[in-house]
Order: sequence, then C-alpha cells, then structure tokens
Amino acid sequence: MAENTLRIFTWNVNGYRACLKKGFLDWLESAHPDLLCLQETRVRPEELSEAERQPAGYAALWNSGERKGYSGTAVFYKVAPRKSRLGIGVREFDEEGRLIELEHAGFTIINAYFPNGGRDLTRVPFKLRFYDRLLKHVQDYHREGRTVIVTGDWNTCHRPVDIARPKENEKNTGFLPEERAWIDRFIEAGLADTFREQHPDLANAYTWWSNRAGSRERNVGWRLDYFMATRRELSRCAENHIHAAVKGSDHCPVELVWKQGS
Repeated sequence: MAENTLRIFTWNVNGYRACLKKGFLDWLESAHPDLLCLQETRVRPEELSEAERQPAGYAALWNSGERKGYSGTAVFYKVAPRKSRLGIGVREFDEEGRLIELEHAGFTIINAYFPNGGRDLTRVPFKLRFYDRLLKHVQDYHREGRTVIVTGDWNTCHRPVDIARPKENEKNTGFLPEERAWIDRFIEAGLADTFREQHPDLANAYTWWSNRAGSRERNVGWRLDYFMATRRELSRCAENHIHAAVKGSDHCPVELVWKQGS
C-alpha cells in the first residue's frame, strides 16, 4: 500500500458485543485499517472493557443511542482528526446515536447509520427525514469547498444491480422508489458512489444478507453499505473492496483506499 493513502473501512456490526464474540478483535488486528467506521453498535462504551472500547493502536469515539441496546455508531482511528462531532444537531436523530463526523486534513468523513424503514414501513418517513437533513449538511460543506466522504449503512439499495431480487423487493423498505430517489439526490448534489464508479456493472456484489434460509451461502444479498465521496475528488479514491468473506455480522466490511494528497 502506498505511504500516502488511508485504508478506511465501514462495517455494520449488528451489535458490537456479538461481533466481539465472533472474532472482531482478531479481524481488526489482521485488517489493520487506518480508520474504521462502525454502525449498529448497540452498546455503551462504559459497558465494555478498555481493550474492547479502545483497541490497541487506536483512539475511539462512541455515539450511543439513549435507548439501551439500540442503534449507535463508533469510530476507531490511528490519526487524530482536527475536529470531531457527534450527531447532526437534530434531536430525533441524535438521540439514536446515528452519526459521527471527523474533520481531517483535506477531507471530512461522516459515519452514518441511516434508519431502517421497518417491515411495516412505519419508519420510512423518519428515514427520509434523515436523508433530507444529511443532504443539506453535505450541501453546506460543498458550498464551503470541502471534500466530504459519507460512509456507513445507508439501508437502501440504489439500483437493481445492487440487490439479488429487485422485483420481489420493490415494495419493501430498502428498495422503495422513494428511498432510492434519495440516493439519486446525493449524487446530483456532487457525491459519487465510489464502488460503482470503479465497478459500474458488477453484479452479485452485496454487503448484507438475511439470516434466513441460507441467504448468505447462496449470495442472495443487498448492497447497503457505501462510500459516497465528493465527485470532484474522485481521483483520490484508489481502490474499493467488499470483504464478503468476513463473518461476524449480517453485514460485511467495505473498504476504501483514499489518497491523502501531497
């Protein structure tokens, strides 16, 4: 790996303590990312040991939801940010611990856990409000000339190629037309889906699989976990990898290799 790059990972761990029991710390030592964004941590840092809360070689930021055992985000990093921020400034989202923001030299990274719309679709309006508020935030940064990376579990498949069974899921949250339209809006606002930029038509590339009926073994999945980066800086996205073989969660880790610039 080139010296002037950062290896950034995102992973919805579907419960950090559960993922710990499935070898998370061994994976972390082996993968050794420079920056790791976690979603759906579902734990408060004070409930963890020091080694779990802040693994060796890393500093950590935690944003836990007020409701115990629900939602939450965390970031482990080797290089200290210039600034950090927990939340987006809207109570209905911030009480669920859905966002951590780090400002580094040359870019700002936003680790976001987008809401799930719910099987009965009752949370879809809440989810779309989150998209709307975050988009305004990104647009503000773009107007300031800042480079932004938005990563995390977006909880939406953008295109039919991003889901194994598009027709069967058109009326399910995660593939509703109104949800997919919000991905379009982020792209229209100057972000780019870094994985699709490098692999525009690659099929069977998924990051989440249902726990039911052997979906993962048969690769009946959804691509829900993205790195969206400011398009004018797309040349800084050196590589994208979906680490589908890594277990520990119903999601897998996704990696972006980011050129820091001279």
